[in-house]
Amino acid sequence: MKADAKPVKAVKAPAAKQPASDASDAKASLLLRKTEGSYAFPALDTVANQFGRSLRDLLRALGATAIQVERAGAEQMSFADWCGVAAPAIFWRYHAPPLKGPVLLSAARPLILQLVDIFYGGKGKLSGEREDLTDAEERFAARLGRDMGIQLAAAWGDKLPIEPELDCVTCDSAKLAAVRADDELLVQRFTLRGAPFEGRTVLCAYPLAALRGIAGAEPVPEVRETHSADPVWSATLNKALRDIRLPVRSVLARPEISLVKLLGLEVGDVIPFTMPRHVPVTVAGRNFAVGSIGEANGNAAIMIEHIEEGPDHD
Repeated sequence: MKADAKPVKAVKAPAAKQPASDASDAKASLLLRKTEGSYAFPALDTVANQFGRSLRDLLRALGATAIQVERAGAEQMSFADWCGVAAPAIFWRYHAPPLKGPVLLSAARPLILQLVDIFYGGKGKLSGEREDLTDAEERFAARLGRDMGIQLAAAWGDKLPIEPELDCVTCDSAKLAAVRADDELLVQRFTLRGAPFEGRTVLCAYPLAALRGIAGAEPVPEVRETHSADPVWSATLNKALRDIRLPVRSVLARPEISLVKLLGLEVGDVIPFTMPRHVPVTVAGRNFAVGSIGEANGNAAIMIEHIEEGPDHD
């Protein structure tokens, strides 16, 4: 008897199940990472740096030409605590898809009063504290809020495109109905440096729930150069840059006189002014240092005492 051999089909071993954490790790991005018992948001540091520079440029365009902005590290606090830290403040709330929650900004209320005064030709001096804003101040605050929303969108642009739409401007935190008192926020603090805003703060707050909602979102890929630069070209460029001459200037005094005296000036008249102890030093129109006036080798000179720090020197 002849038996036909039949091929035996191999049985595949069942595929090992991947741990559930692998799936979540696959979604991790530069925007959001799961850490032990919490979340980390590594991209927000870059966003904050960009927004700080944009905020500085915006305030300078409004008339605060010497302003600098310092950024502190992010803090986590409840919405109620944030309102307490910001008060007395004006608040801006933005609907910012695809974030699943609002973006909040606050600024010290006196800052708005000072900016309005400068915008209309004043020096930013406060005549007194008050709770209510005038119609002109409310319009200015709304305009400033829209401009800051544009700056926020630009700061997020290469990480996650968001579209902040201003939907509330108020001095009453209770009207920010989209956030509860015990909701946790990630808060970024921006401190203004330079008179007359020294120490004023702008706070940017993201609800943690809104940030956790971007777990599946992927950042816009960065464009990287794949080829190395020509070393000869780089050396030539570096040599050329070393020979560039930049204008260094310092203003020793800015005396002010009345219009009547100005119209009455004649040849030979003297305009008195007080020589300041410290003077600013600018390079190509940007604040670079602060120095004191003195003499060197028989010539008038300025000794550098402090190099400016801030977004201009990142």
